[in-house]
Amino acid sequence: MSTTSTDLAHFLHLQKVNYFKAVEQGQVRRQWTIVMGNEAGDLDSLASAVAYAWYATSHLKQLTIPLIQTARADLRLRAENLHALQLAGVPPDRLLTSDDLPSAPAEKFALVDHNVLAASFTGHVVAVVDHHADEGQHLDAKPRIIEVPTGSCSSLVARLFEREWKEGVTPEIARLLFSAVLVDTNGLKPGGKAQAVDRDMAAFLWPRTALGIEGAALHGDAPAEVREVKEVRELNEVLSAKKGSVEHLGARDLLRRDYKEYEHGLPGEPAGTVKVGLATVPRSAKALLKGADEGREFWGACGAWMDERALGVLGVLTTWREDAKFGKRGAGRGRREMLWAVRAAEDAPLPTRLWAGLEGAAELRVKRKDGPGKKFAAVGVPQGVVTRVYEQGNADATRKATAPLVKAIIEGK
Repeated sequence: MSTTSTDLAHFLHLQKVNYFKAVEQGQVRRQWTIVMGNEAGDLDSLASAVAYAWYATSHLKQLTIPLIQTARADLRLRAENLHALQLAGVPPDRLLTSDDLPSAPAEKFALVDHNVLAASFTGHVVAVVDHHADEGQHLDAKPRIIEVPTGSCSSLVARLFEREWKEGVTPEIARLLFSAVLVDTNGLKPGGKAQAVDRDMAAFLWPRTALGIEGAALHGDAPAEVREVKEVRELNEVLSAKKGSVEHLGARDLLRRDYKEYEHGLPGEPAGTVKVGLATVPRSAKALLKGADEGREFWGACGAWMDERALGVLGVLTTWREDAKFGKRGAGRGRREMLWAVRAAEDAPLPTRLWAGLEGAAELRVKRKDGPGKKFAAVGVPQGVVTRVYEQGNADATRKATAPLVKAIIEGK
């Protein structure tokens, strides 16, 4: 399809131009609201931020600009994001990225796909739309929509349009939101992460994308089983393939590609905290550690990333699928593993507490895969760092489930 400039691309261009004019005039903090997804910069965060800014500016008449919490050079790390932007006719240079920001970017923020303002920003949170565990902050935000479980935050943003401003769902907005819903719910797979709101909003969005025969013919109710539509299946296959195509990325890029950072208190140390990084990587532990050279590269990159980000703990959460070999048991099923690095001595309280907590967590069902007699040997681990590798029995437990569990373990709760 054509990737010429669209109304959405023009909107994003104007917002950037006017935002930086306000910066020059010293008016940005008083006038503008920055809407941003979480620091992982995935498609759900990108689509939710862009769509909410379109809604807030055009419908609510608030000066709003979307921020993608990714450096411009790192946009290339997510091919699925670039494909969705292409479908929406939005060149990546129209986006405001983290390295574009002035030192005092705004006083007001709208959060999508997360619900706590990062410590690197100072200001007032005026809106929250999210599908992660509610951390109980920014209670005066309006709207303050936090619904768990929900497969995709983009579904919650789409519902705002469906309830308040249906005419605002242009084909470009519909394509961004619909693509994010597909990616976050594995194509609306039954029994997976998709909830009723995801299925309902997929049915609402699909006809408005005008991407297929049904979409071109309808502008009302979509087919009850949107996931069965030929064009939807094809779009999901393309997005899934692009999301999983990371063979060209080195270990450092894999760690940065889908990364979130947290700071947790330490029990018995009132002023003590530890920074924790969680990176989701769409490759197996076998691919990352298959030989001594690969092991040294991977663990070396982990140590360097921990130094760069001042991390005490780094968790690499792998997600991949079994090869679909004929007759192979479990072929094609989703798999997850955990590779952990902690900057401490092996018998220090932090790793001891973390290993015990992970191994005792019923929601993870982990099995150790490294150590003497195990599948993976610790090759190339930086000095002063201890590691563990686990198979994760519950492949449905994503970072969204793991992050609060790790917080509780580290804080001794």
